[in-house]
Amino acid sequence: MKMRRTGHTLIEVTIALALLAIVAAIVVQSLVWSMRDRARLATHHAATELAANVLEAARAQPFDKLDKAWADAQTIPTDMEAMFPQGKLIVAVEALKDATQARRFTVEVQWQVEPDMPARSVTMATVLTGREVKKGATP
Repeated sequence: MKMRRTGHTLIEVTIALALLAIVAAIVVQSLVWSMRDRARLATHHAATELAANVLEAARAQPFDKLDKAWADAQTIPTDMEAMFPQGKLIVAVEALKDATQARRFTVEVQWQVEPDMPARSVTMATVLTGREVKKGATP
């Protein structure tokens, strides 16, 4: 006498589909996390490059033109504005107390990812000196 196993086959298929759905949900969630993390890292990398480029622009300028007006004129390039929602580029120039021919440059790139999240930022700093030391000045 042959027994039919139609009930067992239906249960096995249902269990297999449930397991497949669970695995698919895990894979989709991992992909979403990965894409979000990749976008976050790409934005952070772009902010690091922007800050480094501003510091390089400062190195390329004559030392006597590197002042607050130069710092205030620095902006986020238009082709990068989409990467930094509500982005700000803050450039500060400070004269050093110990050396008359040296200035500290600080560049901070800030952007807001989501309204209820804290702003993200990248900060870089360097000290630049004049290419020539004036007579009687401390380098």
